[in-house]
Amino acid sequence: MNDISYKVMKCDDICGNIWYKVACGCGSNDHVLKIEFEYDKDAPGYVWINFEKKLAWSSYWGLNKWYKRFWKRLTGAFKIFFNGHIEVSESFLLDGEEHIESFISALREGQDKMRKYREIIIKE
Repeated sequence: MNDISYKVMKCDDICGNIWYKVACGCGSNDHVLKIEFEYDKDAPGYVWINFEKKLAWSSYWGLNKWYKRFWKRLTGAFKIFFNGHIEVSESFLLDGEEHIESFISALREGQDKMRKYREIIIKE
C-alpha cells in the first residue's frame, strides 16, 4: 500500500527519475517543494536528490516611510549587482505527523526506486 498521500503528490516516474511535489503546511501554492530522485547510469552508485523551491527576497520590512523603503530596496539591488549573488532562506512547514510521514514515505519510495534502477543498470 502506498503511504504517500497527505500533501505529498507523486508526479512522475520515468526511466530512473521520480518527481514529487510537497505542499507547504501553510496552504500557499507559492511554497511548493519539488523533489526529484535521479539515478545516473553513467555514475553507478550515485543517486541525486534535488530539492527545488521558489525563494522570495524582500529588501524591506515594516511600515517605514516610502523613502526609507526605497533606499533599502536600492541598497539591496546594489548588493546583488556588486556581489553577483544574494543569500536568502525560506521556511517550509510540515504540519503534523501525517504530513511528516507522507514526506518520509516519498523519500523512502524514491530510495527504493533508485535501488531497483541500479539493479536494472547493473544487469545490463
